[in-house]
Amino acid sequence: MRYEYGAGIADYVVRPSDGLWAVAGGAVITWWDAAVDGTQYTDLQDMEGAAISEVKADEYGGLPRFLGPPDDVTGMWGDAGGGRRVWVEAHRVATGTSTAKPVLDWLNVKDFGAQGDGTTDDTAAVQAAVDAASAAGGGTLYIPAGRHIIAGTLAWASGVTAVGAGSRVSILQSTNQNNDCIVGTDIRDVTLQGLQLSGPGRGFGSAVRFTRVSAPATSGITLRDMLIQSFGGDGVFGHQLAGSVLHRVRVRTCGGVGFHLQAPQDTVLGGASTSLVGCSVEGCVTGGYWLDGMAYSSLAGCAVQQSPVGYRLDGCTGVSLTGCGAEQCTTGLTVYGGTGTTVNGFTTKGSDGTSVWLTNSAKGVVLSGVAEVAPGTGATTCLRADAGTIATVLGLTAVKAHSLSGVVNRIDAGDGSTVLAGKTVIPSGGGAARMGTAVLVAGTVTVNTTAIATGSVVQLTIQTPGGTVGTPYVNARVASTSFTIKSTSSTDTSTVGWRILDPS
Repeated sequence: MRYEYGAGIADYVVRPSDGLWAVAGGAVITWWDAAVDGTQYTDLQDMEGAAISEVKADEYGGLPRFLGPPDDVTGMWGDAGGGRRVWVEAHRVATGTSTAKPVLDWLNVKDFGAQGDGTTDDTAAVQAAVDAASAAGGGTLYIPAGRHIIAGTLAWASGVTAVGAGSRVSILQSTNQNNDCIVGTDIRDVTLQGLQLSGPGRGFGSAVRFTRVSAPATSGITLRDMLIQSFGGDGVFGHQLAGSVLHRVRVRTCGGVGFHLQAPQDTVLGGASTSLVGCSVEGCVTGGYWLDGMAYSSLAGCAVQQSPVGYRLDGCTGVSLTGCGAEQCTTGLTVYGGTGTTVNGFTTKGSDGTSVWLTNSAKGVVLSGVAEVAPGTGATTCLRADAGTIATVLGLTAVKAHSLSGVVNRIDAGDGSTVLAGKTVIPSGGGAARMGTAVLVAGTVTVNTTAIATGSVVQLTIQTPGGTVGTPYVNARVASTSFTIKSTSSTDTSTVGWRILDPS
């Protein structure tokens, strides 16, 4: 019996323990029964049954499908004329007496008719490859360099992986503005890697749309090293993702949200344990990242530019942001309800509204090392905490004023003070000083501090008498700007100590 070989690039058809082995485009590979010396296999056949003694790689270094020698040879050593040979295993090798359909190894979509020429509609060819892998119980598709036109929609299947030659060269070009590019329902254990998904630049279709209908969750999804751009809808829409990873995925200029992860609370397992690592969003019309109802999930080293809302966490539980940033967004981060959100090392730059907004009774929010940098001309607020929210803030660097109607515990609130449940317990100096001294000149002096509020209580004491001493009092105040101390004596030149308290 002859077994089938090839149909994948050499880097991936070898066993991982042998390391990586690449061949040049057009290289000639001979086949041997030993890693060194040995006997060459010359009784090979191409897929048409014609006799061949060696195999020629395609222009990208990929191996064509071919049949190995007879007598059940299930692996051979390939020699491309380099310094060493590499072990290559046959595909679809039967084991024992089982009649179960084996899982397919690497399938090249070109073997199913895909052209990748930027003109031919490759939808049917790529779908045929997906279906072949699915029918075999799973498998890996290789999508070689080229622009593969997708005029329809690709219906993905569980256990099917697609690997391209890189996000700049292996392109699935969606051309129908009303179609999603890749869809899947109740799927699991899917990896998409090294691909570019490019849309028509308008319409309603999303690049990737995975939804759950009856399964417990959409689980085991991995998107890695991908570029997604120019879709009218979302870049990535994931419904009830669980145990999934999105790693180094870049989404550009989509009409919807860059990453839209939705988890309505109708299942126990769905919408949890999902990580976004090193992802980025640029110029998406609706928003950057929208996590709706997700739990126990994280974003690390992620970025967003030029979106109305950089990050929106809507009714989430135990979600964390670490080392993330938002630039040129109207609102950098919105925490809309939910519990246990933690944000560590978050930066907003060029915000044109509110840098961080806590609302809808968000509870247990912890903001650590949050910095507002160079807010835009339309910026109004650094931290806005609406009534009913509860948060703890450590080391917040702010440019714009805060709007704190909720309960916000602040340690180093930008002026060195500590505020617990709305009460300042350690006043200090600085631009937002809550205590200090001022010298009366002709019985009056103005103190500049952003800490003064309409309802603040100002305590005054004479530290050093001067001139004709009178009784100092607060004559006027401008909230968040200054207050004026005046003495009952117009010749009072005393040094007056002052302290601002905010009643609860």
